[in-house]
Amino acid sequence: MAGAGLVVEGLIGMANSPDLPKNPKASDIYTAQLATEVPTTDNGGVKVTGTKMSVTYKLRHNVKWSDGQAFTSKDVVDTANFFWLKYKDNNPTPLLSTSGWDQIESVTAPDDFTATVNFKSIYGPYLNLFFGPEGVLPSHLLNLTWNDATAKGDMTKAKLSIDNTPSNPAGFKGTATWDKFIVGTGPFTFKEWVSGDHLTMVRNNNYWGPHKAYLDEITVKFEPDTNTELADLRTATVDLGIDFRAALLSPLAHLDKVTTVVLPDSGAEKVDFNLKNKYLADLTIRKAILQSIDRQKMVDTLLQGKTVIPPDTPICLGLAAWCADPSIPTTKYDPAAAKTALDNAGYKVQTSGADKGYRAFKDGTTIAVNLVTTSGNALREQQEVQIASDLKGIGIQVITPFKNPTAGKLFGAYASGGVLYNHTFDMAQYTNTVPGGEPDAWYSGYVSDQIPTQANGGVGQNDTYESNPAVDAGFKAGRTKVSQSDRKQGYIDAAKGLAADIPEAPLYQQLTVNAYSSKLGGYKGNVDFWFNNSVDWYANS
Repeated sequence: MAGAGLVVEGLIGMANSPDLPKNPKASDIYTAQLATEVPTTDNGGVKVTGTKMSVTYKLRHNVKWSDGQAFTSKDVVDTANFFWLKYKDNNPTPLLSTSGWDQIESVTAPDDFTATVNFKSIYGPYLNLFFGPEGVLPSHLLNLTWNDATAKGDMTKAKLSIDNTPSNPAGFKGTATWDKFIVGTGPFTFKEWVSGDHLTMVRNNNYWGPHKAYLDEITVKFEPDTNTELADLRTATVDLGIDFRAALLSPLAHLDKVTTVVLPDSGAEKVDFNLKNKYLADLTIRKAILQSIDRQKMVDTLLQGKTVIPPDTPICLGLAAWCADPSIPTTKYDPAAAKTALDNAGYKVQTSGADKGYRAFKDGTTIAVNLVTTSGNALREQQEVQIASDLKGIGIQVITPFKNPTAGKLFGAYASGGVLYNHTFDMAQYTNTVPGGEPDAWYSGYVSDQIPTQANGGVGQNDTYESNPAVDAGFKAGRTKVSQSDRKQGYIDAAKGLAADIPEAPLYQQLTVNAYSSKLGGYKGNVDFWFNNSVDWYANS
């Protein structure tokens, strides 16, 4: 979100990319934020008793929320209550996933500055709970939401009175729903949100860190597309541009007094297959599609050769490369082999009629699929054109014109009709990455009980309908040990199952591309949290 690293924080934070060693371990990536140390088995913060585990967080003293309320262990307790303990599977607030939170059995708070999270089983990726921006939510506002007679616990309906002004006179004061305000403990505090235009934060005088923010104010401008963002960076309308992606590396290189930061992501640009589609349910067709897309051409022509083609599953890329294994294949570009496989499966090319040149399915219909991506993204629209052309080359029709939804509609929650989680697509092109290099964050995207349906309230992010006992077992095994070395084999097993199933076609390892002007000093890149060290930013004269 836009306030990440500016306003909101977690118990555990993340080191900035320039500060990470080559091949970083978990101990290099995770840093203490609202906790005073990262709990581990070595320092006694993590204790395993039989099949259960507890994690104790020691909290910072003298921390206040931006509205002046004290930060205490009660905030940790109620964050766990919100995500799982209070409502379990019946949360009135629509959630994309409760994965991980559903492993918590209880949270105890013996005093205001100690919180112990008790897991019902050993949970290896524990550090990705209470982690990063919004890793902890304010208890006093959660309780107002739960007690609101109209909202009845639904964050999207609760209108709360917020006052950030006692210590921050320029801060926000008013009544709004959770999606229109931010209360946090970070170096900046929320001032205003003008929908579709900008978000403004001012220095948080309550900030607990070693120094207050150097900047008085930061305004995040909502741009309609990356070309507009590039133009604003060129004219010094903005001093930092985020999420440009590799397609704009060349024009960025020609900007005067602008530094570009390129960081490899822990994930990939990919095409998801809806396995309930009658054509895409056939592994032969999915394999042929993967073989027929000239991904190296895509990288060389559209991304200036700045990234790489990933293995057939992208779960162990970037900071998650600690679970990578050479046994996971990387399918080569081979349209001839794709044609042969389709011929052998009986999908013959039609030699006459309106669909001449395209293959017929076993029921006589033409193998034709829709491909969607985020509207207004020039790079993805170019990729769509290439994919459609490549698939035409093997006799599979991609229906045009493309009907691309907005990003909000593509990634929207199940309850709001989101395309991915309602499975209303044939093929969907987008990027997915995991924070902190934690492969368990893929759990909700691949495990079979994470398929969002009406029956489970739309919880989960398994949009493809992937369902493989070996994949499920691998991800679950990756959770049952604490150390990375002990967890690795589970993710290798899951990766093998995914590479065999091909529920998606990974296109290339995604890149984070941010750029800043010489006016902005102190900036450090972070692959997951773009504003991570905003407390240290300053304005050069």
